Amino acid sequence: MQKKLIALAVAGLASGAAYAQTNVTIYGAADATFEVVQAKDASIGNDILRYNRVASNSSILGFRGSEDLGGGLKAIFQFEGGVSLDQNTTLGFSRDTFVGLQGGFGQVKAGLITGPARSLGAAVDLTVGATGIGANTAMLGKLGGNVSAGGLGTGEAFSYWDTRRANSVQYVTPKFGGFEVRAMYGAGEVRPQGTKAAATYEIGGFYSNGPWYAGLTYGQAKPNTAGYLTSNGMYGEKMTNIRLAGTYTFQAGHKISALFEQNKATDVTLIPAGQADVKSYTWGLGGKFKVSQPGAIIAQFYQVTKLKGMDDANDFKANLLAIGYEHSLSKRTTVKAYYSRISNKDNAGYNYGIGNIAGARPGSDPTGISVGVRHSF
Repeated sequence: MQKKLIALAVAGLASGAAYAQTNVTIYGAADATFEVVQAKDASIGNDILRYNRVASNSSILGFRGSEDLGGGLKAIFQFEGGVSLDQNTTLGFSRDTFVGLQGGFGQVKAGLITGPARSLGAAVDLTVGATGIGANTAMLGKLGGNVSAGGLGTGEAFSYWDTRRANSVQYVTPKFGGFEVRAMYGAGEVRPQGTKAAATYEIGGFYSNGPWYAGLTYGQAKPNTAGYLTSNGMYGEKMTNIRLAGTYTFQAGHKISALFEQNKATDVTLIPAGQADVKSYTWGLGGKFKVSQPGAIIAQFYQVTKLKGMDDANDFKANLLAIGYEHSLSKRTTVKAYYSRISNKDNAGYNYGIGNIAGARPGSDPTGISVGVRHSF
C-alpha cells in the first residue's frame, strides 16, 4: 500500500510539472577526439612540439521550451552550456541562452545569442557539428590571426564575429518562400564617463529551399573609447564584416560549399607606431563526397589574403587545409577522422578556432590529426 501511495504521489508531481510547462526538450551532443598536434616553424618565439591530447570540441547540454499563449503567440526560452568531457569542469550556460516571443510577426529574443555572421559561417562548414581542428572558424573574421604578432592577436580562438553576442536582442522575420532576415543589436551596457556608448549591429538575409542554402550578412562594431581593443588585437575606431556564403546538396548526398568575406578595422593604432585602415579578404571552398550510404570524405580549403594597410602585408597571409572521413553509425552517432594544417606566413598567427593550440607563435603552422566520435541527443 505504501509503495502505491508513493507511486501516485510521484505521478501527481510529474503531471503537475507537465501542466505547468507542456513543451520542454533536453538536448545535447557529446563529442570527443584523440588528437596529435604541433605548431612548428615559428618566426617569433618557440615552436610547439608534437603532443597528444583529448578534445571535447562542441560538446553541449541544453534545455529549450515554449508555452502556447493563445492567438498564435508563444513564449520561448533556451539555456545552453558547453561541456568539457575530458576535464572536471562545471557546466555554465555560456552558449545561446535567451527568452523571447514568437508569433506571426516572427521571433524576438534577448540574451546571449548567435549573430547572423556566426550562423552563416557555421552553416557552410562541412565538418559534423561544425567543430574540431578542421572547422572554418580558424580563418574567419580575423585580421592577422589570433596570436600576438607586432600588436596583432590576443590569443582568442574565435573572431569577434564568430562568438555569441552577449547583452543582445535579435529579431527574426517569418520565412517567405524560404527567405528570412535576422537583425541583432548588441549593447555595450557600460559607458565610462566622457565616452560614447559601445554598440554592435548585425543584419543578414538567409535563403533555404530544397538543395540550396545561401546567406549574406553585414556587421559593424563601434567601441566606447578610442582605445577599443578588437578581437584581433588592434586598437581601432570601428570594425566591419561582410560575409557571403552558401551550399548546394546533390540528390546523392554530395555537398559543396563556398564562402567569401571582407574584414576591416578603421583608424587602427598599430604597435609599435602608426595608424591606418586595415583590411583583409577570406575565401573558402569545401566538398563532402559520399563514398557509401553511411560514409563521406570531407575536404575544406580556406585562405586569408594579404593584410592591406600594413607594412609587409604579404607576411600576414594564411590558409587552412582540412581533409577527413566521417561514418554514420546511426542518425545520431558518427565516427570521424581528420587531418588539418594551417600554413602561416611570417607574421600571421592563425590558429584553430576549436581546439586552439595554446602558445602557438606567429609564423608557426598548427597541424593536427584527430580521431573520435560524436553523439547527439
